Amino acid sequence: MTRLAALDLGSNSFHLLVADTRPRGRIKRVTTRKKTIRLGEPVSRTGRLGPEAFGRAVDAFTDLVELADDEGADRIIAVGTEALRVAEDGPEFLQQMKDRHGVPVQLLDGLDEAALSLKGMACALNLAPEQEVLGLDLGGGSLEVALGGTNGMVAGATFPLGGAKLVDRISDPPRLHERAALHATAMEIIQPAADKVLAARTTPDEPLVALATAGSIRDIARFGLALTSGSAPAKVRGMMVSREQMELAYARLCSVDAHDRMDLPGISSKRADLLPAAGIAVLAAMEAFGLQSLTLCDWGLREGVLLDLGSDGHIVDPDFVVDQEDRRG
Repeated sequence: MTRLAALDLGSNSFHLLVADTRPRGRIKRVTTRKKTIRLGEPVSRTGRLGPEAFGRAVDAFTDLVELADDEGADRIIAVGTEALRVAEDGPEFLQQMKDRHGVPVQLLDGLDEAALSLKGMACALNLAPEQEVLGLDLGGGSLEVALGGTNGMVAGATFPLGGAKLVDRISDPPRLHERAALHATAMEIIQPAADKVLAARTTPDEPLVALATAGSIRDIARFGLALTSGSAPAKVRGMMVSREQMELAYARLCSVDAHDRMDLPGISSKRADLLPAAGIAVLAAMEAFGLQSLTLCDWGLREGVLLDLGSDGHIVDPDFVVDQEDRRG
C-alpha cells in the first residue's frame, strides 16, 4: 500500500486529497481539505493573480503540503488548472512553490483535465465497462466535458465558462437581460463543440447518461432537490437531478442576492455569489448536449489524478510526482 497526495490547484479553490492505493488500481480516501482562495476573478479581470491572490495561493499551497506531510503521504503530485494556466504571474508562483517545498506543479490542459475528471467519476460510480457517459466538470475558470467511460475519454472539450470567470458579467442579483445575453454567449461557445463530441458517440441511439462533479453544480442540484423534496441531501453521489429541477433552482437563485443565497438549503456560503453565473454555464451545457438529467458525483479531477498514477493512462507526467524521501533528502 502506498499513500498518495494530490494537490488540485483550481481557479476558485485549492484542494488536497490524501488516499491509499488499493488492489486493481483503486484508491481509498484518507483525508480531504479545501482552501477557497478565488484566483479566477483577478485573473479574469487583469490577467494576473496580483499580490493579494498570489499571497493567498502561497499560504494555501503551504498549508496543504504540510497537511499531506502530516498525513504521511509517500508521494505527492500537484496539478494546476485554468487560472494558473493563463495568469501572467503564474510561472512565478509555480517556481516559488517548487523552490520552497520541492513540489513542482503540472499544468493540465483542458482536455487532460476533462479526461481525469471522467476517470474519477467513472471509478466512483462503478460504471460498467461498456457504458458510455458524458462527464461535466464546472470549475471557477472553465467547464470541461468528456465523452467516454471506464476505458477513458473518446472525445472532449473545454470552455472558458467557469463561475469566477463569468461572475463580473452579471449583476447581483442578475437582471433578466444579462442572463439572456450570457446564456446566448455560452450557447455560441458550447454548441459547435457539443455537436462534434456527440458525433463521436459509439451508442448514438441510446439516451446519453450525464455525470456531473464540482461544487457549483452540486450546490445548484442540492437546492433543486430541496425545492422539490423538502430537504437538501447531505450526500449526492449517484443521485439524479432533472433539468427541470436545475432550472427551478437557478431561477430562485437569481431572484435574490448573494447574502440571501447563503441561507438557502444546500448552498455553500463560499460560492453563493458565483452560482448564477455557474448556473448559466451548466444549463447551457445541458441544452447544447440535449441532457434531461445529471447524475451527481463527489469524485472528479483529484481522484482521477491519483487513479491515473496507478493505471496505464499516463496523463500525469511522472516527472511531476515527488517521493517524500527525495524532498526530505
